[in-house]
Amino acid sequence: MRIWGIILGFGAILAISSCKHYHNVTAHYNGYFLANQKMLEIEKKLFNERKDNFNRILFVYPPLDTNQLKSLKAEFDDCIKKAAFAIERHEQSNWTDDGYILVGKSRFYNREYQDAINTFKYVNGTSKDKITQQKALIELMRTYTEQKEFNDADMVKNYLRKMEVEKPNLAAYYQMQAHFYRIRKDYERTNKSLELAIPEMKKGEQKARLLFLQGQIYQRQKQNEKAFESYQAVLKNKPTYEIELQTQLAMLLTGDSAVVFSDKTERKLQKMLKDFKNQDFLDEIYYDLAMIELRRKNLSKSVELFQKSSQAKGSGGQKPYSYLRLAEIHFDRMRKYETAKLYYDSTIKQLPKDEEGYEKVAKRHEVLDEFIKYLRVAQFEDSLQRMAKMSENQLDEYLSTNLSNQIKAELERKKALEKAKKQAEANNQQPNKGTLQQERDRQNSEWYFDNLTQVEEGKREFRTKWGNRPLADNWRNLSRISNELDENTPKDLGNNKEQAIAEQEYIQKEIANRKQGIKVLLPKTPEQMEKSLLAWESASFNLAKIYHFQLEEWADAESTYLDIVKRMSKSQYEAEIYYLLYLLYNQQKNSSKAQEMKTTILEKYPSSLYAKLIENPNYLLENQAKDEAAQKEYAIIYMQMYEQRKFKETILALGELSKKYPNNTIPDKIEALRVICIGKTEERKKFEEEMEAFFKKYPDSKLMERFKEMNAAIEEKKP
Repeated sequence: MRIWGIILGFGAILAISSCKHYHNVTAHYNGYFLANQKMLEIEKKLFNERKDNFNRILFVYPPLDTNQLKSLKAEFDDCIKKAAFAIERHEQSNWTDDGYILVGKSRFYNREYQDAINTFKYVNGTSKDKITQQKALIELMRTYTEQKEFNDADMVKNYLRKMEVEKPNLAAYYQMQAHFYRIRKDYERTNKSLELAIPEMKKGEQKARLLFLQGQIYQRQKQNEKAFESYQAVLKNKPTYEIELQTQLAMLLTGDSAVVFSDKTERKLQKMLKDFKNQDFLDEIYYDLAMIELRRKNLSKSVELFQKSSQAKGSGGQKPYSYLRLAEIHFDRMRKYETAKLYYDSTIKQLPKDEEGYEKVAKRHEVLDEFIKYLRVAQFEDSLQRMAKMSENQLDEYLSTNLSNQIKAELERKKALEKAKKQAEANNQQPNKGTLQQERDRQNSEWYFDNLTQVEEGKREFRTKWGNRPLADNWRNLSRISNELDENTPKDLGNNKEQAIAEQEYIQKEIANRKQGIKVLLPKTPEQMEKSLLAWESASFNLAKIYHFQLEEWADAESTYLDIVKRMSKSQYEAEIYYLLYLLYNQQKNSSKAQEMKTTILEKYPSSLYAKLIENPNYLLENQAKDEAAQKEYAIIYMQMYEQRKFKETILALGELSKKYPNNTIPDKIEALRVICIGKTEERKKFEEEMEAFFKKYPDSKLMERFKEMNAAIEEKKP
C-alpha cells in the first residue's frame, strides 16, 4: 500500500509537471511566439520607415507618425489577439506576463495610453520574475514620456535605478533614460545615458544611429574630438547609406576650423556631388558647401549655394533650414528685408514648430510686414529729400546713372527669361515665369528707385499727403516703371549692331521719361520738405520701436533712435526717444549711457511723464489707481449733485476733484460738466467765454461734437 501511494504521488507530480510543460510549450509557440514575431516585424517596419531630421539632434526613439500608426491598427489588434491566446488559454504558463507586455505595447502604439499604463502596472504588480517586472516598468516609463507626464516617468526611472536593473534589461533601460532626457532637451544627461547604453547594444543600424546622436551632442558641446570618435564608430556598426553619408558630412565639418573650412574639405564635398549614390542628398551637400562659404564671409557664393540646396533633390527635410539661412543672411548681413520676408515666408511653412529658436523665427516673420511698410516710407522719403537737395546738374547726372543701370538690368532679365523659355520649350517643359530670385533682384538694389514696388508705395504715400499733381504724362510714365517691361521694349532684330542701337535708343527714351516721373515727386517747397521730414520721422520712429521691442535688435534700435534726434531739429518724439534709450541701455546693462539719458530727460523734460517714470517706475500703476478713484468720485458728483440740480455745489466739487487728482485722464469731462453748470447759473456771455476756452484747451476731446451742437443752438437763439 505504501509503495502504491508513492507511485500514485509520483504519477501526480509527473501529470502536473507534464501539464505545466504542455501549457508552457503551447503558450510559447502557439501564442506568445507568434505575437512577439508580429510585434518585432511591426517595430522593424516603423524603424525602417522613420524620417530622421539630421539638421536637428536626433531622438533616441524616432518620433511616431500618428497616420502611420492608424494604418497599422489592425496589425496591433492582431498582435493583441495572438498574445491573448497565451494569456487566456494557458494562464499557468511562464509566458503569461510576457503576453501582457505585448498587449501593453500594442495599446501604446494604438495610442490607448491609459490601457497601456494599466497593463504595464498589472505586470509589475503580479509578475514574480524581476526581469519581466523591469521590462514592464521600462515600457511604462516610455508611455508616460510619450504623454509628457514627466514627473511620473521620472518616478519610474528612479524606482528602476533603486531596483538595480538586470543585465538583459540594461540596454533598454539606458536607452529609455536617454530618450527621457532628450525629449526634455537635457543634452548633457542624454549623452551620459548613451555612454551607458551603447556598450550594452549589439552591433547594427540602431547602435550606429545612437552613436551618430552621441556625436551630434558632443559637437553641440564643442567636444569635437569625442564627436569625431563617435562618428568613426558609426561607420563600424553597419549603418544605412543615409547615416553613413550624414556621418561623412558631419566628420568633414567637425574639428579644427582651419581644416573644416579648407579647400580640401570643399573638394571632398564637390566630389560627393558627382557621386551617383548621393543624388537623393544633394540638398544637404549643397548646404554644407554653403556653410563653408558663409564662414569664409563670401556672402554671394553662400547665397547661391543655399539657393541650390533649397532647390536640389532630397528628402525635403533640408529645405526649411536652407530657407532659414537665406532669410538670416538677407536680414542680418545684407539688410535686404523684403527678400528676407520672402524667405521667412517659406521657412515658417516648413520649419518644425518644436525646432529650437522657432519662436524667434516666427516673431521675425510676424513683424516683417509692418516693418517693411515703415521701411519703405522711410527709404522713399529719405531718397526724395536727398535728391531734392541736389543741384539740377547733379540730379540729372545721378538719375541718368542709376536709371541707366536699372533699365539695362531689366533688359538683361528679359533676355534671360526669353532664353530660359526657349530652352524649356525645346525640352518640352513649362517655362519658369519670374522666379523668386528674379523678384528678389528687382526688390533689393542699392538704389531706392530700382525697387519698383517701393516706388508704387511711395506714390500712394505722396498722393495721400499732397494730392494729385500736374504733369499727367509724367504720372503715366512713373506708373509704367512699375511694370516689368512694356511693349516698347526693343525686340530681337537679329542683327547685333541694329539691336544695340535699338536698345540704346530705348534706354535713353526711358531715362528721359522716368526722370520726369521721379522729379515730380521731389519736395521742392519748404512745406513739402516739412511734410516729407515728418513722414520720415514717424516711419523711422516706428521702425526703431520694432527693432527694440519686437525684433530685439538693440544696436539697430539705438542707431535709429539717435538718427531721428540728430536729423530733426526738434523731434516730436524726442522726450520719448530719450526714455526708450534709457530703457534700452538698462537692458544692455550700460549704466553710464543710461545715466546720461536720465540726466537729459530730467533737465530738458522735468515735468514729462518720462521724468516721472524714471523717478518712480511704479508711477503708472499708482496713477492708474488714483485715476480710477477720480472717475468714481466724478460719477458720485454727477449723480448726487448735478442730477439733483445742485449746480453751484457741482462746480465747487469739480474744482476740488481736479486739485485732488491733477493727473487724471478725464480732465475734459470734468471741465465740460463745469461749463454746463456755468451755463445753468451764469449769464450767456460768461457761458460763451467758458465754452470758447474749452474748444481751445481740448480740441481733440470726444465731447467736442456735443459742445458744437450746443454752441450752434445758442447762435440760432441770438437776435
